[in-house]
Amino acid sequence: MDSVKLLRQIFILLTVIVILAVFLIIFQLTDLGFRAYDRLSTASPWLIGAYLLMVAVIAGTGLFLIIKIWTIGRRKPKSSNAAKPKATAEALRTKLNKARAQGADVAAIEADLEVLSDEPPTTLEIAFFGKISTGKSSLIRTLLPNAHVETSVIGGSTAAIERFHYTTEHGLSLTLIDMPGTHQAQTIASLDNSVMQAARRVHIVCYVLDQDITASDQESIALLHQFGKPLVVILNKSNRYDEAERALLKERIQSRIPADAQLVLAASAYPQEVKRIAKDGTVSFTERLTGGDIHPLLKVFAQLEGQRGELGKRQQQALLELADDSLAQTLGAFRRERGQAMVKAYSRKAMLGGVAAVGPGTDVLIQGYLGMDMLKALTKLYDVPAQEIDLQSLLETISGKIKSQVTLVLALAGNVCKAFPGVGTVLGGASHAVAYGLIFESLGQAVLTVLEQNDGKLTSQNILQQFETQINKDLESRAIGLVKTVMLSKKEDANE
Repeated sequence: MDSVKLLRQIFILLTVIVILAVFLIIFQLTDLGFRAYDRLSTASPWLIGAYLLMVAVIAGTGLFLIIKIWTIGRRKPKSSNAAKPKATAEALRTKLNKARAQGADVAAIEADLEVLSDEPPTTLEIAFFGKISTGKSSLIRTLLPNAHVETSVIGGSTAAIERFHYTTEHGLSLTLIDMPGTHQAQTIASLDNSVMQAARRVHIVCYVLDQDITASDQESIALLHQFGKPLVVILNKSNRYDEAERALLKERIQSRIPADAQLVLAASAYPQEVKRIAKDGTVSFTERLTGGDIHPLLKVFAQLEGQRGELGKRQQQALLELADDSLAQTLGAFRRERGQAMVKAYSRKAMLGGVAAVGPGTDVLIQGYLGMDMLKALTKLYDVPAQEIDLQSLLETISGKIKSQVTLVLALAGNVCKAFPGVGTVLGGASHAVAYGLIFESLGQAVLTVLEQNDGKLTSQNILQQFETQINKDLESRAIGLVKTVMLSKKEDANE
């Protein structure tokens, strides 16, 4: 109790001293400020100006130095609004050739690229988006009552796409695509990626409303607008509103959609049951569509029909960008899988070769060819010139980082090896071998992470940061996995 009481008294005394010190500083600064004010009040204007200029320069220089010190060595975040260069057929074929040379399967992307044509399209594809119950399907059936319907399920999900094929009297083939409706609380961004890809392939995009525009509608329309295609916003079921309400809705919606988007008021037909009585007195009931007003929408489509050449060019560019995105995803997955296999293989080699070294983190990483060979293999996989960074200097720096953690890694490796009674026979210096495996695995994972997150751009600082994260990540489970891998490999070799 006496010690607790003494400790409280010390804290109270320190608090009083700090408060008195703060008051003293405030009083001194106040006195200094008043004295400076008294002297400057009698000084000439040019002296005051020079004094204020000097204060501003010193303050600005100090602020600049603080910002530089705070930001030095930090990577600037990529701007999400940065303009992506347009994909071209020539550049895409070059990328495809490189990916194929590495072993990636790009046959499907090459097939998509071969069907591209510079000719104006003979079939216009129009996609209809909107929330559920806005009347997309009924609107399409009003436009094309005798159309042939083709339904397809996308990506194994419950989302279905319906395609309505129709040929006009003038010989123009139309395909109206009824896209899956979104839930009331969601936007089209929540739809399956395959659905979004299908939308990017069309010539014209429509978004159907049946009431005032909501925040989720605006978000969906903004996303569709990014496709770079003609965008038509349709206020369906407009016959439910009187003329004043339609004018108000039109004004409100127009002010909340992109300036180049067209707003059209329409009313889809509704089904009505019709009773038929045959000559023989038999009665039958059939359903037919009645009512509806789609003439304004037909007028817009007729105007867009005259732009088939431009629409075809836009669609071709969209298909090129889709192929480019698909190639990036395919190549990324291929490199990730191949890189993981490389790291695993080099970690195993390090374990088997590390038993000859005196201590982990020194000879092999600095002088051995394994560490250098692994880095060169990974940079080659991501098509990054190895000379962009000094690999030897990087390995030496990593070796220095490891020295401070050798004791921990060795102790953990020793504990793991105790769980495998026969590991000493397989590896010899078991704890050293496991430590080498952990070091190489951490280095390889660090390089892979940096290559993936930075679009193939390597810096020694980023690799070192990732290495420090990886070397302390799930050490025990990783060590167990490495030992099991090597023991299994040894057993397979013995059986052969």
